[in-house]
Amino acid sequence: MFNPGIIYMLASVFLFAIAVVIHYHTNHLSLPLSPIITILSIILPITAFLNAYIYPNLLRSSHTFTSGSIATRLAPVVLQGLQAIVTAVLATLLFEGVVPSPALAFLIDYEWDKLYQAKDADYIMLIQNTYDCCGLNSVSDRAYPFFFVPGGSCAEVHARTRPCREPWTAALQVASGIDFGVVLVVGLMQMIGLLIMRERTAWWTALRTEDWKPFSETDDESARRLFTVPEESEDSSDRGESRRGYGAVEAVAGPSDEQRVDG
Repeated sequence: MFNPGIIYMLASVFLFAIAVVIHYHTNHLSLPLSPIITILSIILPITAFLNAYIYPNLLRSSHTFTSGSIATRLAPVVLQGLQAIVTAVLATLLFEGVVPSPALAFLIDYEWDKLYQAKDADYIMLIQNTYDCCGLNSVSDRAYPFFFVPGGSCAEVHARTRPCREPWTAALQVASGIDFGVVLVVGLMQMIGLLIMRERTAWWTALRTEDWKPFSETDDESARRLFTVPEESEDSSDRGESRRGYGAVEAVAGPSDEQRVDG
């Protein structure tokens, strides 16, 4: 039978790898997607796995040590809540990069203008060569080469007829959409994990052991042991009390009684 803990771990590693590729792709093509967002998308799957891994222990501690500090009792809720907030914020920001809007158009224009004002020839040339385009809004709009030379413009040298706005915007939407999918899957995994995890579940512990049983079986066995031990102890104590009761009623022959019989 499959181990949910192993599936959870492999899914987290897979999402982590996807987010790393998107981060590299975004930086490589100077896409107007904040590195903070892509880095958080990388960190989220790993931190979500670690959060899910320690959640049963934190939950058990919060229930066991009732007289402990407030931080111990609130730790499971706080960590899960923080993860949910970060997931929601990231999903919102990434979704804005997927849906066409005036804000997205302004962001594309702003990022290209920043590259042009900095005379960043390497990045602009890389974008133009990657998408076989020139300029942003037109083949002559802030294109590389920056200085006009008769017969030496980007469109004339490479015989290109389309500007870079459309393919560059599409690349941003694809990257944002993939990272949005990563964040969404992490959120769904968190909800599913909270539904199937319990205080005494064994599937995270089974990651370090050879055998694993479903929660229902292990829970039933532990419950039977919990109920059987008190019953046996109660039966033994009842039998002991009964013996002591009967012994109190029985007469015990002492030395004086034996002397009277002899006499």
